[in-house]
Amino acid sequence: MQAKSSFFVLQALDLGTTLVAFHFGAFEVNPLVGRLTTLLGPTGGVLASKVVAVLIALRLRKLLWVANLFYLGVVCWNTFIVLILSHSIRHLAHSWM
Repeated sequence: MQAKSSFFVLQALDLGTTLVAFHFGAFEVNPLVGRLTTLLGPTGGVLASKVVAVLIALRLRKLLWVANLFYLGVVCWNTFIVLILSHSIRHLAHSWM
C-alpha cells in the first residue's frame, strides 16, 4: 500500500514541478507527453499523461516500486530545471536594470 501512496504523491509532484518548469520556459522532453501538450495544451497534456501513468501503474502493481524510482528521478530533474531557470531569469532581470 505504501508504494501506491508514494506513486500518487510522485505523480502530483511531477505534475506540479512540470507546470512550474513550463512557466519558466522549459519544454517537455518526453515525445509522448510533448505531443499531448501540443494537442491539449501544457496543463491538459501533462494531466492526460498522469492519467495514463496511473492506469498503467495500477495494472502493474508488482513493478510499482520501479515506477516510483523513475518518477522520483523525474521530480528531482524537474526541480533542478526550475532552480536553474529561476536563477537565470533573476540574473537576467538584474542585468537589465
